[in-house]
Amino acid sequence: MDKRSGSNGNGYSKGHSNGNGYSNGNGYSNGNGYSNGQSNGHSNGKGVGYPPTVERRWRNNPPPVKPRRSLPLLPVAVLCLSIGLAITIATLRDANFLTFQAAPSQTETFRWAVNRAMSAAEATQKAESREEWQTIANWWKEAIRLMRAVSPTSRDYPVAQEKINEYQRNLNYAQSRSQRQDVIADPTQASQQLWGQGSRRADVFRIQGEPTQVQRFDALCQEILSYGSSTVELNNGIVVSFDDLDRNLKTAKDTTVTSTPAKDPNFWTLGSSKADVFRIQGTPARVIRYDAPDKELLYFGNSSIELTQGRVTGYSNSGGNLRVSTQPYGGGDRNSTAWSLGADRESVLDLQGTPTQVNLDNSLCQETFKYGSSAINLQNGFVSGYDNIDGNLKVRVQ
Repeated sequence: MDKRSGSNGNGYSKGHSNGNGYSNGNGYSNGNGYSNGQSNGHSNGKGVGYPPTVERRWRNNPPPVKPRRSLPLLPVAVLCLSIGLAITIATLRDANFLTFQAAPSQTETFRWAVNRAMSAAEATQKAESREEWQTIANWWKEAIRLMRAVSPTSRDYPVAQEKINEYQRNLNYAQSRSQRQDVIADPTQASQQLWGQGSRRADVFRIQGEPTQVQRFDALCQEILSYGSSTVELNNGIVVSFDDLDRNLKTAKDTTVTSTPAKDPNFWTLGSSKADVFRIQGTPARVIRYDAPDKELLYFGNSSIELTQGRVTGYSNSGGNLRVSTQPYGGGDRNSTAWSLGADRESVLDLQGTPTQVNLDNSLCQETFKYGSSAINLQNGFVSGYDNIDGNLKVRVQ
């Protein structure tokens, strides 16, 4: 091979051969190396051209191969166990198989039974409607069930056994009263011994009594009334939820009870149902429905009535033709002759009477009473400001 092939020592050229094998490739070898350059020539005559090949050799020992790192087994096992446990808990919770509440003690069971029986006994004194008697019967049933759950090893067991027979007699009486023909079927005409979702703050106080603790969060439109361990949550002065932990709340879980009905059955009031409005007020001239906030506006001439979820939350008696009355509430101070800033809405209604217009804005935690051109602003059920334009407000700043 021609020396111009660029080969030194034992190397050899991988370039293309020209004629007698002359390589004009640009590869060259040093020492024991070899040319891996690419040839820009081509084969003529007997020479045969080959494509360049790439080969890699290590002069000494090849570099050590780093072993692939694997995750430690213990953290992986813990992670898998946590994921599996979370999935299991979620599944059981969705299936209502899991509860994190500890079983009540025997003392609590006996106390709950006594509390429920006391509520039933108190409501029995003034019950008039079928709904009230049915609720009282349910309370006696629950009191009996709780008394039966008292363990024979409990010190309250002998008393519990005596109470079961007594409560059973009271249950039979309540059931018989609920089935009598002379019992008032319409709860709006009864004495209203029950409250529930949609009830006003004054109704809870009137029926339930003074709470053991009151917490107000005006920025959230929220107020929490505590009766022992039981709680009542109000939003803008209206009951939105409750938790009867102590079995002492005078409410039926499956009923929605609203404000105290008007004294005259020929009038409707705040909290009355749409059916009551139609029965008393007649067919409206125009109806506008707002599906998103679940609101309706009923127009009677120049007057209008606003309903939220089928209950009256506001109105405007511009035409003077609405048969509305906010009396009696009975939640205010009957000995007072004036209200002031911070007074509750019941005190205002007791002193001022039925407003000519009521607007409720839950987004601002605000309710507005108008008496002519004068206005009273309430936040979360308490007076936050007023404008006595007509000079007809019975207000006294202290």
